Parts: sequence; structure tokens; C-alpha cells
Amino acid sequence: MINRGIHPDARFLNAIMDTLCKEGRVVEAQDFFDLVIRTGVKPDVVSYNILIDGYCLDGKMDESIKLLDRMVSIGLRPDIVTYSALLNGYCKNGRVDDALALYREMFSKDVKPNAITYNIMLHGLFQARRIVAAREFYMKMVDSGTQLGINTYNIVLGGLCENSCVDEALRIF
Repeated sequence: MINRGIHPDARFLNAIMDTLCKEGRVVEAQDFFDLVIRTGVKPDVVSYNILIDGYCLDGKMDESIKLLDRMVSIGLRPDIVTYSALLNGYCKNGRVDDALALYREMFSKDVKPNAITYNIMLHGLFQARRIVAAREFYMKMVDSGTQLGINTYNIVLGGLCENSCVDEALRIF
């Protein structure tokens, strides 16, 4: 394609990287990212979010944070998708304290959590058996006016039941 004078754009880059990352081929996605940038394509926030999420799902949190730093250094502003991917990565890798620190950092960057962000944190806290913190997050979510959907209730009720808080789960139900 490049040899024929057809130059890719960020949308093309994102589509290929997204597919590679979903197949667990994040290193290849990174190589493709680097190659396409050398051709003059400017990656966007979505490009970085795809790679960050890919590294997080692969358990490579240090690589994800390096990409976040790189993203900021070129003037791109992380969004709620960026932070949610990182929070999910930290929680799935048993690093709930890092997730909590990053969650607090979001507010200093003027990024507000959404239902997905709250659900990630709730799930991570319940998995880590941090029931008091999970309850606090649930109340923050309710107080924020964020729409509570079936996914939120599944996480809260399941988390409470798995942590021997069945009576509380029944009250919330």
C-alpha cells in the first residue's frame, strides 16, 4: 500500500491495531503503530487507547503507563476510555491500590468517571475483598447521579454474595 503511494490515516492504523490487540498480538500492534508513525501518520487518542488497553489485557502495566506518558508528551489528552483501560488493567492484575491512586489522579486531570469506570472499580474492589471500599464506591456512584444499570447491580450483588454479605445484597436487590 505504501509502495503504491497510498498513505494510511489514523482510522486505518486504529482498525489494524484493534484487531491485533483483540487477538492478543499487542507486540505486533506496537510494531505496526511504530511503522505507520514513521510514514507520517499522526496517531490520535483512540490509537493510544487501543495500545494501552492491549498492554493492560496482556498484563504489561508498565508498558501501558509508558504509552500514557508518551501520549501526554505529544500533547494528547487522556480521556475516560484511557483511564478506564488502565483501571481495568490494574484491577485484573491484582493492583487495586494502583487503580485507586489512578482513579484519584483522574479528578486532578478533570476526567470524570462514568458507569463503566465505576463498574471496573467495583469489580476490582470486590475481587480484592475490599468490601468497605466497594461500598464507598457504590455510594459515590449513586450520589454522582450516574445511571445504575444491570451490569452494576450484577457486580454489586455478586460481590456482596461472594463476600458473605447476602443480607446486604438482598436489601439492595
